[in-house]
Amino acid sequence: MTTPQTPAALPERSPYAEPASPRPKRRKTPLVAGALVVLLVTVGLTWTLSKDNGSGVLSETPSAALPADAAGFASATGLAAKDLNGDGIVYQSGMHPHIVEDEPGQCPICGMDLQPVSVSGVVEGTVEIDPVTMQNIGVRMTSVEVRAVSRGLRTTGVFEASDRAREAVSLKVGGWVEELYVNAEGDRVRAGQPLLALYSPQLVSTQEEYLLALRSRTLMGDDGDRVVEAARRRLALFDIRAEQIQQLEATGEVQRTLTIYAPAAGTVVEKRIIEGMQVQPGMTLMEIVNLGQLWLQVDVPEPDLGWIDVGTRAVVRLESQPGQELTGRVEYVYDILDSGTRTGTARVTIPNPGRRIKPGMFATATLFGTPSEARPTVPTEAVIRTGDEAVVILALGEGRFRPQPVTLGLEGEGMLQVLDGLSGTERIVTSAQFLIDSEARLAASIGAMADGTGAVPDPMGEVDHSQMNH
Repeated sequence: MTTPQTPAALPERSPYAEPASPRPKRRKTPLVAGALVVLLVTVGLTWTLSKDNGSGVLSETPSAALPADAAGFASATGLAAKDLNGDGIVYQSGMHPHIVEDEPGQCPICGMDLQPVSVSGVVEGTVEIDPVTMQNIGVRMTSVEVRAVSRGLRTTGVFEASDRAREAVSLKVGGWVEELYVNAEGDRVRAGQPLLALYSPQLVSTQEEYLLALRSRTLMGDDGDRVVEAARRRLALFDIRAEQIQQLEATGEVQRTLTIYAPAAGTVVEKRIIEGMQVQPGMTLMEIVNLGQLWLQVDVPEPDLGWIDVGTRAVVRLESQPGQELTGRVEYVYDILDSGTRTGTARVTIPNPGRRIKPGMFATATLFGTPSEARPTVPTEAVIRTGDEAVVILALGEGRFRPQPVTLGLEGEGMLQVLDGLSGTERIVTSAQFLIDSEARLAASIGAMADGTGAVPDPMGEVDHSQMNH
């Protein structure tokens, strides 16, 4: 068997040894040599122009020393600042958008080919979108309208009985409740309907005095009429009705109990008496509330209190009556503000025929202010809000779009009033405007990266040119 031979170990090379003789090199072609020369010249010129006596700051060349096309370039901004030959085409890196050149080439950072970009006839901040892309992203447009806007506020409220429709049943004499004709809360009564029978010793004595005055009238002469009239007035002051007094005169008999009648029509609430109960003068026996008209107490946020006033129109919707709307007017705006919720209260009067609305029900109310003067208006969804700034996207035609700052006014009925920024004849984007706005802002940011001399800042900061050769 033959044993394979192990190659002899190479002698260790000393770092101070003479270098081995290089292999013969292949001669470079003249084309490659020429390209290297051009590249070296270009790098040298660029370094010389950017050097400012070792200060590290780019030197500024006076406009008078530049040729005509370079002077125009110095006053240009954005992508157009790189268009030295005026052909409307510049070349931009897709991976590094701040790299823009006037001639085709490659990105010095990533090595990718620069892509041609049109700049002729394009206003700064304008973007162009081809029809296929517009359809894919769902771009929709509408015309700006000149119209009046009625400011609206959607809020909630609670119904309650009107204080003006409340009547208290009370007595001016003491006594005992002999009988209750209305004996439950919630009972509906008519005006003049009997409520209870009251026995009062004071009323009995007053009736006797009146009958005695009638019998003595002829004996007292002229003073008899005055005595009769005084006794009659005393009965009337005790809320004895004229019909009851006439009945007393006709029968000549004192009635043991007198009937108390309902002062108004409505629903009995807060009944506080029962049969056989003793009552005192001034005591409220029950309350009667007319529910034919209710108050809707609505909450108004503090910022909207300035335009809510008496007479403001209100449209009310209830869950118990789907599909129906009730209309009313603001009757009063309360002077007190809730410090906890930062809301005020407005009172809206709502008719309640058939008593279908119950006190305590919740409702949704929309308050409409006085219509404003006619101004340009846009749909609410067409406005892009960024902090204190508001922007709409103008459709310039032929696939060109541009963001337009606007000053907003009143908002109502899904529309926003524009106080400044639009004339009323424009077309705007109502869908996909966020994508267009982002593209426009990106283009503007890239354009702003170029200074007045056409130099593009390095996004990585200053570079030590001494290290470029390593």
